[in-house]
Amino acid sequence: MRSKSVKPSAYPALPFHGIRFLIFLSSIVTAIILAVFIYHLHADGYKLPFAFLILLIASLLSIINVIFTSLANCACGLSTKLSIMLNTLLLLIWLLALALLSYNMAHTILTSCSATYWGNKTGISICRSYKALFSFTVTGTASMIAALWLDIIVRRRANRLGAYDPMGSMAAVGEDPADVKLADRNGSSSVVAYDAVPPPMSGAQGRPYNHTLEYGHAGEAAQYYDSAPARSRRGSRG
Repeated sequence: MRSKSVKPSAYPALPFHGIRFLIFLSSIVTAIILAVFIYHLHADGYKLPFAFLILLIASLLSIINVIFTSLANCACGLSTKLSIMLNTLLLLIWLLALALLSYNMAHTILTSCSATYWGNKTGISICRSYKALFSFTVTGTASMIAALWLDIIVRRRANRLGAYDPMGSMAAVGEDPADVKLADRNGSSSVVAYDAVPPPMSGAQGRPYNHTLEYGHAGEAAQYYDSAPARSRRGSRG
């Protein structure tokens, strides 16, 4: 059965899943608090504030994004370009929600949750819910910034190292690629071993010589000595 090459994940496991866990936790808590607020507002006949609507969209989309990107990274390797686009869009929504929430809840956030300002236990509970909502909104926004920063770092590192490309093979039709690679490896190692041998030394002065040149000169000398008697004999006859 032929195996397929799978692109490895470019993201380090601990920062990748750690940041996404914070995003997921912040989004879940924010969505639960907003769901409680929406229920009570609807029961009392009030409309949902625009800041709550933007924050609800940000939290729900973040939950979907965390699930999708985590599965994609484990299955086939997450594309850094896709992750940068998704995280940039979600970060803009989180920043808008945080700005609106800070503007509308500035007095509530800076006020202590006590009976002096909130009257009774119900008011104190609402105050604590508002502060928890704001705290997890800040955590979610910071986590999105960290996720986008990790995407940029991994993207730059991947560009420096080059694109992933499975190892090719020069095997012909019907040949085993493993045998071809083994033969290439053996051939390259033999060349390296031959080149690594230093030239032998000859003579008292240690002058290096070339085997090919020496063999050539030896052959020329043999031909000279073989032809020398013949020339001397022809000269004596003349």
